[in-house]
Amino acid sequence: MKIMQAKKYILSTVTSGFVVASLMAVAPIASAQDQALDINRIYSAAQSAKNKERSSNAARENKFKAERSKQQGRLTSMRNERQRQERIGQELERQFDQNDVRIQELQDELAKELGDLKQLFGVIQLSASEAQEEYRTSYISAQYPNRAESLREMVEKMASLTELVSINEIEDLWFQLQNEMTEQGKIVQYTAPVKVKVGEEVGEDGSVIDVIEEQQRKITRVGVFSAVSDGDILTYSDEDGFRALDRQMRRDNFIGKSQALQNASSGVTTFMLDPSKGVLSSAYVEEPTLVEKMQEGGIVGYVIIGLGVIALLLAALRILVLIGVESKVNKQAKDLKRPSLGNPLGRVIKVFQDNQSSDPESLELKLGEAMLKESPKLNAGIMFIKIIAVVAPLLGLLGTVTGMIQTFQAITLFGAGDPQTMAGGISQALVTTILGLVVAIPTVFLHWMASSRAKRIEDKMEEHAAGLIAERYENN
Repeated sequence: MKIMQAKKYILSTVTSGFVVASLMAVAPIASAQDQALDINRIYSAAQSAKNKERSSNAARENKFKAERSKQQGRLTSMRNERQRQERIGQELERQFDQNDVRIQELQDELAKELGDLKQLFGVIQLSASEAQEEYRTSYISAQYPNRAESLREMVEKMASLTELVSINEIEDLWFQLQNEMTEQGKIVQYTAPVKVKVGEEVGEDGSVIDVIEEQQRKITRVGVFSAVSDGDILTYSDEDGFRALDRQMRRDNFIGKSQALQNASSGVTTFMLDPSKGVLSSAYVEEPTLVEKMQEGGIVGYVIIGLGVIALLLAALRILVLIGVESKVNKQAKDLKRPSLGNPLGRVIKVFQDNQSSDPESLELKLGEAMLKESPKLNAGIMFIKIIAVVAPLLGLLGTVTGMIQTFQAITLFGAGDPQTMAGGISQALVTTILGLVVAIPTVFLHWMASSRAKRIEDKMEEHAAGLIAERYENN
């Protein structure tokens, strides 16, 4: 600090000297132009400025000294406080070690005093924990709410190791377990709110959101296994209460049996019980219908179904037409003398009658030509049925390949840990294969029926034509 003050003093003195020297150097020039300056007055002004600067520096130095003393006192106080806190920390650490040892001693003493009761409390805690988790989704909890909450408090109390459960709490646990077993054998009806899906709406992000409505319904509970309401299967949880499944059970007349159970007041009623407490029922209702299963085949599946419908209609039409033609041919076969142009055999006989003057070889050629003209009419559309029977399995194979490609892409993107990501591709692969076989098998049978009838008509025409030619040879 003193060095800085000395530097400032020297700087001030030198500055004053330069000012005086400058004024003295300028004085001769000024005296040449105006009158001479008063050197004493200039010196007095410089001396006054120097004294004022020295006084200001002295005041600043005193201020800095006072501030340094204040900061030094604060530093000393903080050091003393740190030492005090360190002593307190050391005392707390020592107390913590003593308490830790004491706690361990008390725990050992508690374990020794408990003896066999420790194992008993462990069983009680385990039973309470299992019951707590089970009560969250138990149908009985709808009639006896807050059961899981009381058990949760009991489990937390036993897990703290600082308190023991009382005999009243143990009796309450026994009562709840006994009540659960008793209610398992009862069929109970009561009214409670049920959440039902009534529609869907599109959210702001474009996703489909279920519209849920809470309705007061009459509920029939069968023990802890099933609960139904108006044919709907219900599930239960502490958070949502009763929730009706979005789909209904379609197998084994489940709706009729559930309504009969709800309307029954006594006696024996047939009902489908779910021993898995709703798991199997939830899986069964998600079983796709025939239409949904066909929709899983995608575009390839729709093409196969379309071809199957075309093959069925075409085969039915051709079989009906051939039945009518065969009936007319059979009728014409009974009267060969009067041919009718409304059936193939009649037209062939007409050719024979128009060419009786020809020699047998030419007549045979003309009859063969007439039968060849009738053959395309009889077999019209039958080849297309055969093509569909061949193409349908190939389209099923195409759907299988595309479905497996989608499956492998899903595995590449998401891995094989989630089966739902692969279900779509595998479903399409299997459904298209089944659709191809389902269309191909009956189509082959329909093709055989149509082609066999056409062949039977052709055989009859050949038979009668050969008979006419043979008769002509005999006459010649």
